[in-house]
Amino acid sequence: MLNEFRVALRSLLKTPAFTLTAVAALALGIGANTAVFGLVNQLLLNPPGMSEPERVVAIRAKYDKLALKSIGVSTPDFADVRDARETFEAAAAVSTGDLNYTGGSTPERLLGAAVSVRWFDVFGVKPALGRAFTPEEDQENAGPVAILSHAAWQRLFGGDPSVVGRTIPLNQKPHKVVGVMGAEFRWPRQTDIWVPLGLPAKEYTVDYRFNEHLWAYARTRPGISAAQADAVVRLLAERLRNDGTGNGAFARDAGWGMFAVPAREFTAGDTRTPVLVLMGAVGFVLLIACSNIAGLMVARAAARGRDTAVRAALGAARWQLLRHSLAESLLLAGAGAVAGLALAWVGMRTLLLLAPERTTAGLSAGLDLPMLAFTVLVAVGASLLFGLAPAWHASGRAPVDALKAGGRSSGGSTRQTLRSLLVVSETALALVLLVGAGLFLRSLANMQEIHPGFDAQGVMTAGLSLPDAVYKEPAQRANFYRTVLERLASAPGATVVAAAVPLPFTGNNPSASFNIEGRQPGPGDPGPHADVRYVTPGYFGALKVPLKAGRLFTAQDREGALRVVVVDENLVRQYWPGESPLGKRLRRGTSAAAAWWTVVGVVGHVKHASLAADVGKGAIYYPLFQQPMSSAWIVARSAGDTAPLASAIRAAVREADPAQPLQRLSSLDELVASSLDAPRFVMRLLAFFAAVALFMAALGLFGVISYSVTQRTQELGVRMALGAPRTSVLRMVVGQGFRLAASGVAVGVLAALAASRLLASQLYQVTVFDPPTFAATVGILLGAALLASYFPARRATRVDPLLALRQE
Repeated sequence: MLNEFRVALRSLLKTPAFTLTAVAALALGIGANTAVFGLVNQLLLNPPGMSEPERVVAIRAKYDKLALKSIGVSTPDFADVRDARETFEAAAAVSTGDLNYTGGSTPERLLGAAVSVRWFDVFGVKPALGRAFTPEEDQENAGPVAILSHAAWQRLFGGDPSVVGRTIPLNQKPHKVVGVMGAEFRWPRQTDIWVPLGLPAKEYTVDYRFNEHLWAYARTRPGISAAQADAVVRLLAERLRNDGTGNGAFARDAGWGMFAVPAREFTAGDTRTPVLVLMGAVGFVLLIACSNIAGLMVARAAARGRDTAVRAALGAARWQLLRHSLAESLLLAGAGAVAGLALAWVGMRTLLLLAPERTTAGLSAGLDLPMLAFTVLVAVGASLLFGLAPAWHASGRAPVDALKAGGRSSGGSTRQTLRSLLVVSETALALVLLVGAGLFLRSLANMQEIHPGFDAQGVMTAGLSLPDAVYKEPAQRANFYRTVLERLASAPGATVVAAAVPLPFTGNNPSASFNIEGRQPGPGDPGPHADVRYVTPGYFGALKVPLKAGRLFTAQDREGALRVVVVDENLVRQYWPGESPLGKRLRRGTSAAAAWWTVVGVVGHVKHASLAADVGKGAIYYPLFQQPMSSAWIVARSAGDTAPLASAIRAAVREADPAQPLQRLSSLDELVASSLDAPRFVMRLLAFFAAVALFMAALGLFGVISYSVTQRTQELGVRMALGAPRTSVLRMVVGQGFRLAASGVAVGVLAALAASRLLASQLYQVTVFDPPTFAATVGILLGAALLASYFPARRATRVDPLLALRQE
């Protein structure tokens, strides 16, 4: 076999144009597949920092009747799962919350996570330095300790190992550093620092059953699948639903339940499906590349048909003839794989730059063992795809027929048919990619036209979090916000300023049940439920949210005044259809001791989490000065450029508290635009791969028509010698290419209709059979086909009839 490889290598070196073309096509196909697989592997298969990821599950709660399909869990929910020790080896809960670090030259906001004691055990990791938390440290009012991420350790302390055991200021309280994690673990959400959760004992009581504020994860015992874990968690929920208590009745009425899903489903976020779509797209590119190379191999086999026939006539078995062709295929695939790895290295970095940062932060751009193994498998598979059929066809031809053909390339009709079929398949695959890219482009254009319910242009925002050690009392928090806003209002260019929590498109969207005075939920009715917002006067003006009825908040709506709320128009349609809610009273939660709040205004609905996937749930706005929260977003509208407002916000916060850092200083329109990062990412890459596919399909068609012209040189000469006009020859050759392309389009349209159904959940206001998209892509493809056919057709019209007639 080594001799076959040596002969094949010499043969390939004698035809550098063919070899380089084949290797380039393979490198592109293999490189694209390897790069996208590297992303899929880290996002969906083997997330970094997660040992045995198939054993890690996320615990989620749901309220079917409240349109809450997957939310966090309560402390009693977590305790139930934690205690199911026959199924789970370890369980842990987390509450994310940023921490202010003031030990450096300037205050810094660290991405923090408060975790229960088994957090690191759930993910199968240990600190690289120091130790994990102890059970004693995970208690209410225990001495504050912290564990640093590798990135924070390097950035804040220069990688100094002696930081373990030292005390650092977090939220104005000293915390002892007990460990440093390895570089690969930053779960969840690129955490900088972990502290113990320390849940108070009262949260484990039945009164907190439906107070979902935690995210829980568990590691199953060996041999327990995710499906089995899910069944156990659902059984725990079912027991509560039927326990005969008030909690059980509410759980049934609200459609409450718990379930477990593989944690890997959450690592990719909203890019999970787009990444899988891209994996399919690059697979199509590789198939098109293989079809192209197979066409070249057929032409190559035709050129040396006599040599193959002589070997067969001298007694070479069919498998020996196959071996030579397959040796060439494997050499080409090997060279393509090596070049493809280089492209994959570049491609992986490009993907990480283009993909949404919230999804890919922390992923490695290097080539790892799974990517190398995948490349080898793809290369071997590709070599069989493009090498086996041409080799089998060439080795199966009767040697007598080939020898009778003399020096002419023989079997032209059969080979032309095979190459034509390959071109048809390339065209069909290219059309599927073009349609996919077109549908995503139309969908993205539709989403960009969605009005979020407010005006994001000209608004600068910044987040902040007030430490309890300094701002324990509500009045202290209210005074801080008031001071910042007063100073910011006097800044040049600031027209309206406000504070709010949460802010649209910042990833937080809390909701709560509430009661309406004079109404009692009926049997099976969980009662009213709404999204919850806290805002200061000026918020609606800063975002230009329209007032529909009543009034907005004023400076008089502060602590000690009448408790008032503003509701949005969707809540009115849900709970006060056909009547005015003004003057009506409501209270948050179900406790009879809760305070009543009076509705004083109605505003337009604001899309908060997603432009396209907004479920339309109503919202209640509370005055932030009547319920000052420990975190908020500063909002400032500018009459012109927002850039100067960034400095103004920094200055206002610094003057109010020099130790207070800011988070995510950005314009509001950037936050809104970031919500479309995932569809924009997949649209761009699909468009690129579709363009590559179109080019390859056109190249394949060009090759087939060129080969056909060469084979029919004598026929074309006879036609022109008998008086056929050159335009007639031109139409005939171009028509041949157009018919091939049209056949590919017919097959491609059917394939695209089937494939586009898989994209339906990713499209917005676009049907899977979108006539403009299909018409445009078919037109582009047929136009490219005509162009690819024109050049060999023009060459055919320049054939000298006398020279053509002299050819054998």
